[in-house]
Amino acid sequence: MIATRRRVGALVAGTSAVLAVTLSGCGASQAGAAAVIGDRRIPVSSVQDGYTDIMPLVGENAGVTQAQILNLLILEPYLTKAASDLGVGVSEQDARLDISSAGSVDAAGLTDAAVEVWRANLANSALQTDRTSEQITSTYTGIEAELKADGVHINPRYGNGIDYTTFTITQSSPNWLKSESAAAGQVTTPQPEDTQPVPDDTTTPTPDGTPDSTSGAAPDATATPDETATP
Repeated sequence: MIATRRRVGALVAGTSAVLAVTLSGCGASQAGAAAVIGDRRIPVSSVQDGYTDIMPLVGENAGVTQAQILNLLILEPYLTKAASDLGVGVSEQDARLDISSAGSVDAAGLTDAAVEVWRANLANSALQTDRTSEQITSTYTGIEAELKADGVHINPRYGNGIDYTTFTITQSSPNWLKSESAAAGQVTTPQPEDTQPVPDDTTTPTPDGTPDSTSGAAPDATATPDETATP
């Protein structure tokens, strides 16, 4: 999840499955969505608002990305519900108070998206505090099942699915990079005037993990959300 200056968390998952689904082919009602989970729609504007508000909290050097912010927004209702069920729930007010304690931003002026991201981060941390690894794994296995049942559709702009080993958004190689890689692998007959081998540039940069406590496996949030990130 997101790593803050005060807290670091890590998501623990029960399986290594990857759910890769995108918005391609979805209806017009999902236009402008960063992700659609069941009947819940997360607008691109929410991701941008959350990113803008969270950056002053975590610092420019934290390496937080919009994909990590989206990751926590996706996981927030699942993490907060799981925390509430265990008696360690995190309310919107709890999130605002925690943000205020940092002293770097005015919590009253934060967008709803930023508060949701922070709630996910705090819930992710609560789910991993004073619990055995077996208990943690059981909780996140349950969250995984709920996500799969609801269906997660992610805008290709942010990634191509959820990796349930880390509860982070997976990234794929850009089409142009795949095309160049394929072209580099083709066998051609060198011409006398050009016998230099074509460089094979297939390295795909791997983005930093999702936020460790939020920073969401639990999600890495934004990280989660000092470590979603949500996680």
